[in-house]
Amino acid sequence: MKRFLLIFASLFAASALFAQKAQLKVGYDYHFFDPRGIEKHHDFILLAGKDCSKFYNNQSQWLDSIRCTKDGNQWYNQQGLIMMSEVMNKSREERETIINSSSIGHSVDLYIVRDNDIFKVWDMVYYEYRKYSEPIEERCWKIMDDSTKNVLGYECIMATAKYHGRHWTAWFTPEIPVDAGPWKLLGLPGLIQEASDSTGHHHFTVNGIQSVNMNIPPVYEPYSYEKTTRKKFLELCRFRYDNIQGMSDLHFGGNGPRLTPEKIAYERGKEGYDLLETDYR
Repeated sequence: MKRFLLIFASLFAASALFAQKAQLKVGYDYHFFDPRGIEKHHDFILLAGKDCSKFYNNQSQWLDSIRCTKDGNQWYNQQGLIMMSEVMNKSREERETIINSSSIGHSVDLYIVRDNDIFKVWDMVYYEYRKYSEPIEERCWKIMDDSTKNVLGYECIMATAKYHGRHWTAWFTPEIPVDAGPWKLLGLPGLIQEASDSTGHHHFTVNGIQSVNMNIPPVYEPYSYEKTTRKKFLELCRFRYDNIQGMSDLHFGGNGPRLTPEKIAYERGKEGYDLLETDYR
């Protein structure tokens, strides 16, 4: 532990390239569950430097970098056709097994880049690719010094705060004195190792920490990302969840049944059923 901190401190002292480089590489498991019965696990990586960071899925970054080349895009399309032929007429469980074992599976279209006091976000919902920027708001964390636990071998302290419509409980470690954490969570005097919202539907847990000295790679854009605002993107996400058939018709044609206003109200009324950020209304 002490050896890690000495290495980490020496890297922080080399501040000439700090803004362009990451000194810390952190792996996170994101567990999501909502009352409709949907449950997912995704792996994310956080590269953190001084006033800069990048939070992303490694599989997505690799695929996006591949698709930015002509040969790589052709390979991707071929793999997609092969996978589609394999999943046809299969059960849901069989389809998930095939997709998860595919070289083009496991991707998560989300990138969050911190540039000083601004978040730059790339995201996707139902073939709609969007990017936006937002100022990093101050989080009014309440630190509970008397509540501690060990996470991945580090002594962590509990803190709570409201952020973008949800109430978060985070566990941070002063042993790694960097202002960073999973997703958009930061603002504590130490790395956030674990965080969950009050409903228990969203949970981030660290699964690895490594001292590094590496450039933060760019966000590759093999698709056409339309610029938008955070609120407009979240409204689009909400429409996608409330009206799946409408989104399908929008992209592929068709005149399928829409969700009725009563059905939408029912879905919204389910306890805790909403987006990761709920302050878009």
